[in-house]
Amino acid sequence: MFYISDSQKKVLTVWALIGLIIFLLVVLIAIVSPKQKNIKEEEKITANNSNLVINRSRYYTVKNAITKYYSYVNMEDYNSVLNILDKKYKEENNIEINNIKDFLTDTKLDISYQSKVMCLKDMKDGIYTFVIEGEEISANTGVSIKEKYYEITLDGNKTIFWLKPIDKAFYKEVCNG
Repeated sequence: MFYISDSQKKVLTVWALIGLIIFLLVVLIAIVSPKQKNIKEEEKITANNSNLVINRSRYYTVKNAITKYYSYVNMEDYNSVLNILDKKYKEENNIEINNIKDFLTDTKLDISYQSKVMCLKDMKDGIYTFVIEGEEISANTGVSIKEKYYEITLDGNKTIFWLKPIDKAFYKEVCNG
């Protein structure tokens, strides 16, 4: 076996005590510090259990998608607008490049969108669907033009999104009120 001198025993004892003190401090800090919310809680959300979006990352991701849409509208880049619109929405309304202007806000001003309330409608296999209440605002004057509601779907698997305008009743149904 190993022979340990008295001085080596003292050094080992000191290191063991230091290690024990550090371990106890870590345990104490873990007990006292506030616990972070479980990220997996969001996976329990279904279409019947909508929640307000309070996660800043998700909120700004959706907000940036709307901003991109309005940028294309302002630049009159109707091909890009058509690519962003929900496929089913385009089919139901027979929206094509030659009539897309009929479905957009009729204004000569640049417009932006100010979101007010955002709810997570559904989440499945990395695809998130949100509904948003907000208003179109004149980028030139800051005056509100009209209330608008959107459903935006983010596909995290392909890093793409699409959107469609919705009516107030559908928004209220999804956002529970």
